[in-house]
Amino acid sequence: RRDMTRATFSFVKLTVLIALLLMVGEAAFGRNRDVIITTDCGADIDDQFAIAYLSLVPQIHIQAIVTTHAPTLPKQAKTSAECVKDVLQRLAAGTSPPVFAGSDVALATRAPLGNDGVDFIVKTARGHSSQNRLVIITLGATTDVASAFLTDPKLGDRVEILTMGFDSWPKGGDPWNIKNDPLAYQVILGSAAPITIGSTDVTHKYLELSDTGAAQMLSGHGPFAEWLNGLFQNWVTKQSDLVAQVVRPRHWVVWDTVVVAHLLGFTTVETYSRPSLNLPSLEFGHFGKTPANTLNWITSIDQKKMWADFVRRLDRANARR
Repeated sequence: RRDMTRATFSFVKLTVLIALLLMVGEAAFGRNRDVIITTDCGADIDDQFAIAYLSLVPQIHIQAIVTTHAPTLPKQAKTSAECVKDVLQRLAAGTSPPVFAGSDVALATRAPLGNDGVDFIVKTARGHSSQNRLVIITLGATTDVASAFLTDPKLGDRVEILTMGFDSWPKGGDPWNIKNDPLAYQVILGSAAPITIGSTDVTHKYLELSDTGAAQMLSGHGPFAEWLNGLFQNWVTKQSDLVAQVVRPRHWVVWDTVVVAHLLGFTTVETYSRPSLNLPSLEFGHFGKTPANTLNWITSIDQKKMWADFVRRLDRANARR
């Protein structure tokens, strides 16, 4: 009887300990964050994955989505806004955030290009502080974000930037998002805002999917997951030359989901002295002495946990439909 009592007591202690650990983990994992997304949705297929994933996390409060320009978008920010609205309508994950079509062109000077999206960023940030920062996620050209910084010089005290962009550390370089408005990211690097970057080399290493891998992951998880799978399959088929050149045949990288992985704790980072950005080459310039500011560079992604989490959230959303 004493042995049974000890065993029961040990079991209860273990159960309580596990419960406490789960509560602590959930508290760390479930931190509420206000987020504004800027995106060139429609220029690739990764934005659709990232927007859907962000929308499925209750602790991530999307305040607005501001769309931007890219060379392959026929009506620039307007085309991207249509893409975002299509994703949100198909996902049907509750009340949709406002969608603003931002700038159709890159910055030519350090004068802001005003629009409703820029105004919303500035206004929303005023309700935040250095202890409770608004997260601005950049998944494309950062014209509107830079315009917000140029409109309100104190913005960097109330926001943080989470970017998918650049090729690698310490070189920098970029053929896509940063290239579409280099001056804009130069403005961001010169700000006081904390910056975290998920680069091409890291996302390429951890977030590559094959056509069969995407189908196995998404098939059988509801209409929206099937739609995402169809999007992926069409991309690797219709853009076969680009796919083979950038990744390899029938494979693509879902680049932008790195930002969700980071918010959910599925990444590791290194902190470096913040570089300057050389506009002609898009390469980083590194100071001889440590500058006042730093940036966080994502160095790895736990893609197995991330994709499993994404699918679980798709299943939950599908069950609620």
